[in-house]
Amino acid sequence: MNYSKAGCEDTCGNVTIPYPFGIGAKCSINEWFVVDCNSSTPYLPALNHLEVLAVNLENQTVTLYVPTIYDCQNQLLNRSHISSIILGSSPFLISKSQKKFVVEGCANAFISDDKGSVVAGCSNSCRNDTVSEGNNCYGIKCCTATLPHHLKSYSMNLTGLGGEGACGSAFLVDENSYVEGSFLGQSIASDNCSVPLSLLWMLTDSDDLHQSSCCDPGGDRISSPVDLGNGTSVDSRICYKYRNYEGNPYLPFGCNGT
Repeated sequence: MNYSKAGCEDTCGNVTIPYPFGIGAKCSINEWFVVDCNSSTPYLPALNHLEVLAVNLENQTVTLYVPTIYDCQNQLLNRSHISSIILGSSPFLISKSQKKFVVEGCANAFISDDKGSVVAGCSNSCRNDTVSEGNNCYGIKCCTATLPHHLKSYSMNLTGLGGEGACGSAFLVDENSYVEGSFLGQSIASDNCSVPLSLLWMLTDSDDLHQSSCCDPGGDRISSPVDLGNGTSVDSRICYKYRNYEGNPYLPFGCNGT
């Protein structure tokens, strides 16, 4: 079964790239959804060439590897580190669904939205005589918080608590990936670690909607409001995939009976 436009590849390495995403400019619905396939690894050039882990048509998400903030300080006290992802005018949002803001180690951290308002934060108790259990947080050397609503952009600020060998990290991550520890063997306590984060992708432009056939020329589109907080929202169009059908509803006649 083909999930891409006619004449286009629908896989890069082990990752399926379904339309409206596409490998190459002529295979996606617009420039935001273009995927580069380099050495069998997919990247999203519109978002700083972040690596693509998965595209989910039903949940309308794209999962990417995003960097963490990490600091291990020997002498400095209260040194702040900032990391951000700015989605701007893109059709992507940081979805609040199944997300965890995690702070590990000896550090305090908070996450802000594109207006500079703090939406989540964590402050750890740091003791040397405590034990950790997998990726579970109990408030000592580890703290988690949830997002109140979808975010257009975010900024993370990490401040170490100081002391000899005091280390801390902060990251926004898909909850299931964090619980399962599925970071491809990467250590969170490093400067080059990335974790899985799913973004909600939207089709809002009328030209884009005309290019998404929703199974057939008479296919249904559902308007789904997305809460951005402060009483604001944006409508996204979703192709409705009929029951007992499989395939890609965003392609002409892309739904096949089962």
